[in-house]
Amino acid sequence: MDQSSESLPPALSLLHSERPRNVNWFQAAALLFGDWGTSRLYVLGLAFLVAGRSSFWLIAAMSLLILAVGWAYTQICRIYPDGGGVYTAAKQRSRLLGVIGALLLFADYTVTASLSAVDAFHYFGLGTQHSAQVQQADPGSDIRLHEEDNHDDANEAPQHEKLWSLKSPGFWAIISIMVIGAFNLMGPKHTAGFAIFAAAGMIVITLLVVVFALPQIDWRHLNLGTIHQDPIDMWRAFVYVVLALSGVEAIANLTGVMHKPVYGTARKAIWVVALEVAAFNLLLCLAMVALHPPRHAHVGDMMAYLAQGPNGERPWLGWPVRIIGGLLLLSATNTAVNGLMSIVYVMSRDGEMPQVLQKLNAFGAPWLGAMIAAATPCVILLFAHDLETLASLYAIGVVGAVAINCSLCAFHPRLRKMWRKFAMALLGVILVGIWITLAFTKIHALIFVCVTLAIGLSLRQITRVANKRRPKPSLLRQAIMEQLPPEAWAKPKVVLATAGSDDLARQALEVAKAEDAALVVCFIREVALNFRVEAERRLTLDTDPAAQQLFAEFLAHGHRQGVPIIPMYDTGPNGAELLAEAAAMNGASRVLIGSSRRGAIHHLIKGSFQRRLESLLPPDIRVQVLSLSDDTPPTTAAA
Repeated sequence: MDQSSESLPPALSLLHSERPRNVNWFQAAALLFGDWGTSRLYVLGLAFLVAGRSSFWLIAAMSLLILAVGWAYTQICRIYPDGGGVYTAAKQRSRLLGVIGALLLFADYTVTASLSAVDAFHYFGLGTQHSAQVQQADPGSDIRLHEEDNHDDANEAPQHEKLWSLKSPGFWAIISIMVIGAFNLMGPKHTAGFAIFAAAGMIVITLLVVVFALPQIDWRHLNLGTIHQDPIDMWRAFVYVVLALSGVEAIANLTGVMHKPVYGTARKAIWVVALEVAAFNLLLCLAMVALHPPRHAHVGDMMAYLAQGPNGERPWLGWPVRIIGGLLLLSATNTAVNGLMSIVYVMSRDGEMPQVLQKLNAFGAPWLGAMIAAATPCVILLFAHDLETLASLYAIGVVGAVAINCSLCAFHPRLRKMWRKFAMALLGVILVGIWITLAFTKIHALIFVCVTLAIGLSLRQITRVANKRRPKPSLLRQAIMEQLPPEAWAKPKVVLATAGSDDLARQALEVAKAEDAALVVCFIREVALNFRVEAERRLTLDTDPAAQQLFAEFLAHGHRQGVPIIPMYDTGPNGAELLAEAAAMNGASRVLIGSSRRGAIHHLIKGSFQRRLESLLPPDIRVQVLSLSDDTPPTTAAA
């Protein structure tokens, strides 16, 4: 054990538990690809909608922007090896600016969840479907920024689908988001695995589409439109398709748990994904332009159209793409909902939002945060449930967050070389220009982000005023919160019955460390039923010196071992019931109780406690007995 881990800060308020660095470049790339890679499911159709054959140049420009942003975030990850998201980076300059950046990301994740869910049900075959024929009017190469201009004749007026219909993608998107929110009430479930599944699925269907679509391209007569358009219209069209940059913010937040060297891990993950997205988006765009369907026909399911062919001659490929694409988009919805929960929880934990948002349910999930994360996208879908409107709302949040991060990092001393600072500043200016264009040309998007900022900043101000009136938490409570990062709640839980001492600390921490789990340390003071009310009135964590001393010792032990400690204090007449309740509330995998070298009567009493505890616990929670004797191995009993 190194010296740094042995030495403790002079006060418990400065105690920090080091996070394990267990995310490699492949896992980080999977998370990024889950956002950048799946965006092609809707970006291609939106680009063709506004530019027709000239959409190739828009996709090419967007690919260049993705490469530029990717380079910028390799530098940001190097500068901030312990977390480089906009909230972390901006609050070092100004806490207010950090909150604004987080709220912009909140707006982005809200629309991400809404748009991904709506487009998922487009791929599942719901909504208005248009059949594309081989003999069609040429979609043209001009820029069309108004919806009514994207229809081939005057009789095809734009038709907005009704929300409250069983065939409406918006209706089923609301249902799916509510279901996803309900599942998130049961706590996080292996999000890295979902990200890897999304990346693998997207790569498979992309390769299949490219293999079958590219041979059909007549390269000699391929018409890629023209880049010689009205510059203002071309810029506005480019801004319209700038989507799906939020994944790079997510990967910046992961630097605190990446393998060292962080710069190498982040750089490899970002460049692998950025190059794949840029290259394959261009290839898919070439196939799309070669087939040139009507502009409005396949906005929501362009990848499925490319897979099945213009006459539907490959249904065996079209339907797998629809099913896999829809599932991937629902997975992206789940990721966005988790992102919303994380933003709300972290800002609440930092004292920027009301403390009630930190309250956890029996599964260790912030229940109010989960409800907000599911309700907000559903509210958006009540007002905007078509893909085009949601796409215009999408970019304003993420572009603002990325612009703030890049602009601030342009002046960071660790960027060192002048050409890096100039490139970062230039990228920041471009992103600010995109944001301003969105604000002036998409008034409803500006209103949306302003409402988000107004509500968030109002809650922040109310919280700050309330915190000034509230007594400052004790040093022990500060130490407890500061050594519990948000990801600690996602770890497995092991519960320890302390019996009022830290004699079992070494063995319990070894068990928790072996399982990469957080240790829930229970101090239960049994009181007689007749005096319970009076005892609970007198004894709390803040008024019980024995409990305070015990928890301080466990926090020191946990700090040295790198194990998060979750203290639980309770009083009551039945210790076994309170301990079983603590295990169930934390979703523990096992409960640790102690056994000493005392006499037979003591072992009889202890055995009776174990049997009572096992009878109260669910079958999936085991009871493990730890012996105070070093030469006696611990025993395990199945409940």
